Amino acid sequence: MPKVGIIAGNRAFPLHVARAAKALGYEVTAFGIREETDPALEKEADRMHWVALSEVGRVPDLLKKEGIHEVLLAGQIRPDRFLKAETFDPLMGSLIRLLPNRRGDSAMRLAVQFLESQGFKVLHSGIFLKDWIPQPGVLTDRQPQPEEKIDLRIGLELARAVSRLEVGQTVVIRRGAAVAVEAMEGTDAAIRRAGEVAGPGCVVVKACGPRHDMRFDLPVAGLETIEAMRAAGALSLGVEAGKTLLFERPKLILAANAAGISVVAL
Repeated sequence: MPKVGIIAGNRAFPLHVARAAKALGYEVTAFGIREETDPALEKEADRMHWVALSEVGRVPDLLKKEGIHEVLLAGQIRPDRFLKAETFDPLMGSLIRLLPNRRGDSAMRLAVQFLESQGFKVLHSGIFLKDWIPQPGVLTDRQPQPEEKIDLRIGLELARAVSRLEVGQTVVIRRGAAVAVEAMEGTDAAIRRAGEVAGPGCVVVKACGPRHDMRFDLPVAGLETIEAMRAAGALSLGVEAGKTLLFERPKLILAANAAGISVVAL
């Protein structure tokens, strides 16, 4: 039986990855980060190890003891955790000092480089959930209207530029103007802010920059995104085809249809 190690961040992504990997015949060992990872992951994994963020340097030795060679990073770590002073173990501390900044993507990129230097293969984070990554086209019953299509095109260009600068992945557009740009607050908070600023009629676009590393930062839209859009009166969601995970895709599309929201893979 093939083995995979899942280094798990927060929210539901690690749970879905573990469930899908086991369905494909993998033996799953999960490594949860205290105060980040959902404890429900213990029920999805075959084995579970818990570490504090400050002692993540222990994980490579634990992986080796488990005989694991393939690793997947699933879920986020709250960016503010990297802004706060923490006492790290010697290995983690030496890695933290190499960071050019305290952004979450910088830390994850360094983590990938370190794991590879230790002989582990770091997998694409969506490898077990390919059915949730859409190909180009309109995915919902409702088609975007002509003015929304214009905003989707503008939004895609702007979202790629913002992602290239490693600010965020999501922008909100209305009538060609940028209403909100995602930063540390996250996608759903940016959508809610756009609703407060511009009212109903916005479109939301999520995209990747050219340096985007799918091994640790696969863009995700979920049911919470649709709910935030419904509450803000947003009309269309554009995601980058082949590069975005639609969490629980069938449920997401049903929710979008019920809310009268278009979902388009651009």
